[in-house]
Amino acid sequence: YARLISINGSIDPPCNSNRSIYICAGYCPWTNTENDELVSCAFLARIVNSDFARYNIYCTPDVDQCPTYNAWLKDSLPQTHQHINKVPDHLLANFTLDYTIPIDYTMQDFRQADTLPMNWTVEVIEQFRKQVRTRKAFGTYNNKDIYPVLDKYASLAITDKKCAVVGTENPWIEAALLEYNASSVTTIEYATIYSNVPRLVTVTPMQFARKQQNERKERQLFDSVWSYSSLEHDGLGRYRDPLNAYGDFQTMVKISCILKPGGFLFLGVPLNVQDFTQFNLHRLYGPIRLRFLYRNFHVIEVLGSGLAKGRGDWTAQSFVALQNKIGCKST
Repeated sequence: YARLISINGSIDPPCNSNRSIYICAGYCPWTNTENDELVSCAFLARIVNSDFARYNIYCTPDVDQCPTYNAWLKDSLPQTHQHINKVPDHLLANFTLDYTIPIDYTMQDFRQADTLPMNWTVEVIEQFRKQVRTRKAFGTYNNKDIYPVLDKYASLAITDKKCAVVGTENPWIEAALLEYNASSVTTIEYATIYSNVPRLVTVTPMQFARKQQNERKERQLFDSVWSYSSLEHDGLGRYRDPLNAYGDFQTMVKISCILKPGGFLFLGVPLNVQDFTQFNLHRLYGPIRLRFLYRNFHVIEVLGSGLAKGRGDWTAQSFVALQNKIGCKST
């Protein structure tokens, strides 16, 4: 229902497509509202990005074809223990979204061993916080992409709010959120991470899902969720993760489960005018895949330039501000 709710009096038009594309994103096994009732949500007005408008990103996609698949089950699929050089023939239609997205195999990488447990200390976090205070370039790609988000959305989504970070190995986003006075930050990451940092909790997806499903009274919902340069790898096996053509879509469903109705998602993935999969490195998101990625969310704005233009160019990873439509009534 969420893809069809009215936001500030309007519904995005259907996506223009000559064919139906099979997508298996699944559903959330629990609700994000009390008493399982829809609630009123306040959605921010959209700030239109010219690239998103030109390439018809602001549209309503077809329904998902896996309405009975629990998206959290993706974490129980078998890990990739050996380097897979090529998508198996019987899965190629899934990975290319019914052959609409080009795939290339010329550059590859594979993590040969499981990630060792990490230890996040107060000292580690403080080094990142110092960079935030001085507005230095930092983070995954040593850039300043996060500062426009912090400046504009701190009061709405960070200060005195419960925040979560999905998919990270270096706590640069966590440090920025703590510096901007988040009440708590929860990192959900496959690797084992130990933290002695006040207000910073780490948990694996499997641990988190068990707690959410089994302890309704202690179920966590967040005011904002943050993910940068993570989803584009989900399901490609590069980091020994399960091979899953729809891993990124299923993670987006999982995020909608843990985010309050109308809550904010700040998402950074490679944006390009042409969808592309560089197997097994990453996906590039364009007019085809983006509309499905954003299915359950209201797109507020792109906090950056927009879509890269060169074939295979993955460098445009500006944060996009979104709001969760799951759990909301039409507004």
